[in-house]
Amino acid sequence: MMKKIFLIICTLINLAAIHSFCDDQKKGDPNQLFYNANSLYERRDYEKAAAEYLKILDFGVESPGLYYNIGNSYFKLGRLGRAILYYERAKRLSPQDADLKSNLAYARSFVGSSSSGAQDWGMIAKLVASARFEDFNLNAIAIAALVIYLVVIGLQVLFFFNSLVAKKVMALYIMVLAVFIVSVSAFGLRFYNEEVLRHGVVVEKEVDCKYEPIDKAMTYYKLQEGDEVIILNTRSGWSQIKRPDGKIGWVVADSAEEI
Repeated sequence: MMKKIFLIICTLINLAAIHSFCDDQKKGDPNQLFYNANSLYERRDYEKAAAEYLKILDFGVESPGLYYNIGNSYFKLGRLGRAILYYERAKRLSPQDADLKSNLAYARSFVGSSSSGAQDWGMIAKLVASARFEDFNLNAIAIAALVIYLVVIGLQVLFFFNSLVAKKVMALYIMVLAVFIVSVSAFGLRFYNEEVLRHGVVVEKEVDCKYEPIDKAMTYYKLQEGDEVIILNTRSGWSQIKRPDGKIGWVVADSAEEI
């Protein structure tokens, strides 16, 4: 009798442990977290939805859809700075997404004129925009440049072996070569703009930008939530930033996050 009771107790303990393990596995599954976050968002529990989406990032998962959903959650919470931050992160991965562009523009419409976007960042941004590659991410531009490069090499090999063909398709060769130069230039500009320059977004309601990285320093100017800046340097809990008009100052590091 005692043996049966002991076996039943052991079985119940094992079942409880298995159930607990399965629950932990579900909690640690990015797909399950995404499903839970979507359910919370549909129930308008945006705070918890954002928290669930952010947990997925801890797994190293990165996607435009995930960033887009985080941005939507923060927008519903009225936290425009973080909404713009995550929309911008999504845009780098999927710049052609029409819904993303619309939501980002709408979020920016609530922000002051000092944050009019990357269009104010001088020659680099203007060249990137004028290159007509703004709807492609860096990987797509790199692949396009590689394909065009292979076409250029193929034509050069053809010219080497058949000079008559060279005369007939020389115009095509010049056109392809010109497109290759433009695509490589566009890639270089975008790489510099997105990977070298550290674009950031102010995520606090109002931020004092100081002359020096100390609390007692005089305030140079103020930044508003959603304003875009360039992060030049970070040290001892402070970030040196540059505004679109070129003014440089220091802010508490957590008040402006890098895109």
